[in-house]
Amino acid sequence: MKNKLLLSLSLFLTIFSVFSQKEIKNATVEKTIFGLQTGLFGAWAYNETRLADEVSLRSEIGMNLGIWGGSFYPRTGYILYPTVSVEPRYYYNLKRRVKLGKEIAHNSGNYFSLKTTYGSDLFAVSNYDIVVNNHITVVPKWGLRRSFAKHFEYEFSTGIGYVHDFEINKGGAFLDIGFRIGFRF
Repeated sequence: MKNKLLLSLSLFLTIFSVFSQKEIKNATVEKTIFGLQTGLFGAWAYNETRLADEVSLRSEIGMNLGIWGGSFYPRTGYILYPTVSVEPRYYYNLKRRVKLGKEIAHNSGNYFSLKTTYGSDLFAVSNYDIVVNNHITVVPKWGLRRSFAKHFEYEFSTGIGYVHDFEINKGGAFLDIGFRIGFRF
């Protein structure tokens, strides 16, 4: 009787283990995602395309927002200027999220990335007579992305990287902290 019980239990655990591994093995990023996002410092349109099971390439175009003020200025200033970004992302916890029964649809997960952004002086919208110098930023980032409702998402990311200004040929450290809410098509 004990042998039959042990045999049945081991058979059940083996089958459960096989099905669990199969489900975890299929934990991949989406083939492609298009969407719009907005945050405290701009608005962007993006595309995220799968390169491997846990790796995607995100490309985006948008308008970054800069705000300044203080006692040296008669009014608070703002500037909007165009940017183009490319960001490979490694979603490192998809299998763990599936194993815990959490959602991974629409690339819901935590990630590491290397975001490269080019800011252009092509045009700018501002309430001051100011120009934006051509510049590039390269920022290793950690972030998380979650989907909610049918077509909505939010992202939080942070990182410290490098910014280089092409007009004055100087660079320095750059802190990137972002929170975005978006609509996915």
